[in-house]
Amino acid sequence: MRVDVTESGAVAALLRLQMEWGVDILVDEQPQDRFAQSREERERSLPVDAQPQGEPVFARPASRSPQAPLPVAQPVPDLGFLRGLETVDALAAAIDGFSGCSLRSTATTTVLPRGPVGARVMVIGDTPDEDEDRSGIPFSGVGGQYLDRMLASIGLTREELVVAAAIPWRPPGGRPPSPAEVAVCLPLLLASISLFRPQRLLLCGGLAVRMMFGSQANPLRLRGKWRDTQWDTVWGPQKPALPMRHPLQLRAGARARREIWHDVLLLSVTLNDEAGITSVMAE
Repeated sequence: MRVDVTESGAVAALLRLQMEWGVDILVDEQPQDRFAQSREERERSLPVDAQPQGEPVFARPASRSPQAPLPVAQPVPDLGFLRGLETVDALAAAIDGFSGCSLRSTATTTVLPRGPVGARVMVIGDTPDEDEDRSGIPFSGVGGQYLDRMLASIGLTREELVVAAAIPWRPPGGRPPSPAEVAVCLPLLLASISLFRPQRLLLCGGLAVRMMFGSQANPLRLRGKWRDTQWDTVWGPQKPALPMRHPLQLRAGARARREIWHDVLLLSVTLNDEAGITSVMAE
């Protein structure tokens, strides 16, 4: 399909589409053999007497010299300023203005936590999807519709809870965030939990579970039970957290729906017991 780039707005639309697809480099109109080009450039860089003659000869690559400097890791930005925040507006300004993560420059908006301070539950999802990236609101897409139905089934509304994304920016093309991106964004999430002071955490999806319990945590094995977090005490007291499948996995099959329903019932029973309401959990 050809697009007339002279049309009003066509260029901007194409650029937005490419950004959403994760395109980060332009290519020529004709295909290029990058492997051949790299080989030619490498051969040109060799001394004349070392140029390959006839059949190529494969040699063991030279080992790294012990005096050669090792690559220097990028320094982790100082996030101590997050610990002194006292208001939701101050937290929002700090996260939105944070420049220590490259995802901020490629995302459309910053997806900030929303809800009342001191809520009974804070619901943490995965990285923002396209709808959340456009609106800046956690759980604003199809996953949010499923979440609202889940909450309504146990008499809750999202206005009673805090909703947040595990990472406040959508990676290009919706790709998974890298370990470095997760590590640098974890303090932003912990600062949000510390300021909103929820009584409990509902971790929807594998990313939220691994950010709270470590990169080796198995979300499916941890689900179905309240578990205490283990973060640094500078972020406040530990919170009971319930790992569960993301609401979008309601579409995955009968087993996923049973497990989600079980965890929603567990949430309901726990909140009712804390409120002094007698309840019976279904098998």
